[in-house]
Amino acid sequence: MSLLHFSDLSSFLSTAKLDGVKTYMRMRRVPNHLQVKVIKWFDYLWLTQKCSDEEKAVSCLPDKLKAEIAINVHLDTLKRVEIFQNTEAGFLCELVLRLRPVLFSPGDYICRKGEVGKEMYIVNRGRLQVVADNGRTVLATLKAGSYFGEISILNMGTAGRSLGNRRTASVRSVGYSDLFVLSKKDMWDVLKEYPAARVRLEAIAVKRLEKYRRAPLEKGEHFEN
Repeated sequence: MSLLHFSDLSSFLSTAKLDGVKTYMRMRRVPNHLQVKVIKWFDYLWLTQKCSDEEKAVSCLPDKLKAEIAINVHLDTLKRVEIFQNTEAGFLCELVLRLRPVLFSPGDYICRKGEVGKEMYIVNRGRLQVVADNGRTVLATLKAGSYFGEISILNMGTAGRSLGNRRTASVRSVGYSDLFVLSKKDMWDVLKEYPAARVRLEAIAVKRLEKYRRAPLEKGEHFEN
């Protein structure tokens, strides 16, 4: 019996998974518009080759090697974030290991104005819009390399560290968007081991909060949210 090529096996497993999801949605009488959204999501994953499951591909490696790969692949992404520039290399490497990839579909809201923010986002691929309360007026456009939500994780107050700040604007995905998310808790866990980075970020936080009070939203590469 001939062996399946890896790509054929990956395609077979992906198709089987999709068939299972379709069966579940039919049995549970999921609305047609939502079924279409789910199927398109699978199509996007396949087209961007994510259904090969990158994490599983390196899951057999020792933790140290997996960490080194993650650092080499994603460190440049983190270095783009202004607040993390000129910080210790060890601090950045620890943060890279805490980044979590997330995928949003067309029209999905990443966050809404007034919500409590507990994480920041970095755009890896795709396009997002910062929209006004009416949902129609576009205040800013965010592309690959943009980031937002840093105010949420820079809040220095004790209560703020656990609760976060309120989001100052709503952010919506235009098409499919790949983002990295960094939680407030993860960043502060890392900062315990890097006091110099903590002092620097505390100083940045004071300046950012003062800047936000003067101009709540700036168009451009990023905005404080």
